[in-house]
Amino acid sequence: MPKYVKYFPKPFLDDLVEGRCVPFVGAGFSKNATIPQGKTIPLWDDLGRAFAKEIQGYDYSGAIDALSAFEHEYARPKLVEKLHELLLVESAQPGRVHSAFCRLPFDLCVTTNFEFLLERGYESVSRYCRPIIDEDQLSIDAKGPEIKLLKFHGDLHHPTRLVATEYDYDTFLDKYPLLATYLGNLLIVNTAFFIGYSLDDPDFRHIWQLIGDRLGKLRRQAYTISISASPPNIARFVRRGVKVINIPGKTSDYALILQEVFEELKEYWSDRIIETSTSSEDESLAEFSLPKRDVNRLCFFSIPSRLSAYYKAFVFPIAEKHGFAPVIAMDVISPGDSISAKVSALIDRSEIIVVDASSPNTEIELQLVLARKHSKTLVILEETTKLPSDIAGINYLLRPKGQASEKEDFLNRIDNWFYEQAEMLIGELSQEPLRLLNKKEYRASVISVMALLESKLRKVVPVQDDIFNKKYRYVTLGRLIEQAITVEMISQDEGHMIKEWMTIRNKAVHMAEDVTAKEARTLVKSVMSIINRMG
Repeated sequence: MPKYVKYFPKPFLDDLVEGRCVPFVGAGFSKNATIPQGKTIPLWDDLGRAFAKEIQGYDYSGAIDALSAFEHEYARPKLVEKLHELLLVESAQPGRVHSAFCRLPFDLCVTTNFEFLLERGYESVSRYCRPIIDEDQLSIDAKGPEIKLLKFHGDLHHPTRLVATEYDYDTFLDKYPLLATYLGNLLIVNTAFFIGYSLDDPDFRHIWQLIGDRLGKLRRQAYTISISASPPNIARFVRRGVKVINIPGKTSDYALILQEVFEELKEYWSDRIIETSTSSEDESLAEFSLPKRDVNRLCFFSIPSRLSAYYKAFVFPIAEKHGFAPVIAMDVISPGDSISAKVSALIDRSEIIVVDASSPNTEIELQLVLARKHSKTLVILEETTKLPSDIAGINYLLRPKGQASEKEDFLNRIDNWFYEQAEMLIGELSQEPLRLLNKKEYRASVISVMALLESKLRKVVPVQDDIFNKKYRYVTLGRLIEQAITVEMISQDEGHMIKEWMTIRNKAVHMAEDVTAKEARTLVKSVMSIINRMG
């Protein structure tokens, strides 16, 4: 059972799922890194005091003043070298908290940190990260499951772009007005989620205050997360217009709690995306309607858009023949329509996955699948593609470009793979309707048993060539029933009853209508009887 999601306000969770939440990561988050024994990553004030010790006769009066004085005494190259040393850029690695955070399917993250822990964190979970440092990068908006990392104050790879001294702060708004405008727009239309962020940054506070002055009560609520925060600390954030999500626990367990918080938010986000999404494909929509469970019929296809027509015409019918519900991301409409969140949720929920890794986006999605260690995965590569080393042990096929006979052989191999997956799952899937019925999940039991019936009919009903053509998307359940009556696999009365049950199932899927206990018991037991009779 989730322990921490309950402390998050419902409006925040709604914004998270709908893609209206932007995380702001500060220096405090870097304390969760894995570092050599005896070392520590300093907070902003600690960093300032470390610089102050290097300046003879200097009285410390704040971090920005100390860094400014150090640069004045020893020049900017020495400032950059000292930052590199103090922030443990060479040795610090992302910890478990970083990995848990980086799995959250945000499309954009903002940070003022100079180091590279977030980039390394995203790499550790196989998410492609695109750092944004300069204004000329803002106009590039590549679509796909990437994470854009806005490094508001630059980083140590761009010494002239660093915002660390008084001069840097004083000239920032004049030198980088588009970055300030971009950040301001993010804060106007999104809910800010501060993580390890002190709100002491002058540039940010100027923009945040300006938005508050202009919008007043219409400024969006911002949130920060804290572990057992004291009343004075909570009041400090409240004065600045930020609501504290105060998680109970020992401050000594901060890293473990934060890791679990991010893991729960990831699971909540994924579940809610599926529950509130709709699909243009009826079979996948039915699977979305079911509760999260151990086994399902959903098959996520990660395919290049240029190949969607081919897969829908030739490969999807194979998946359906074996009882699976194929779905691609473009056919799913989800809250906020975040590509990252949608793809992540589909990977998490799907029982089996097919990835045609022949485009930049599907290559990224393949890495996400491999990072999840999803065992029921088929990778498809173009026949001229060099085999990636990281798919060792994963089923793969080469998609031919040549003769029709080669393409037919390719489809036969796909058919064999789906057959194998169906055989492994048949036992669990056949018991699912009764399991749901016993749990009193009546609507889900009806949806599940009708899916099981359709899968059975597709396997056993001999469909004539004039009824079934491979170029068709699929044979409808209604036509299968008619053919089953024709070949006397079911009676006329049973056919009429099944069509009535189809109406109940369709209302449950498309209108989310409840099913009574009596209806569910009658329907499930009757359908299971027909299925068992078919052998």
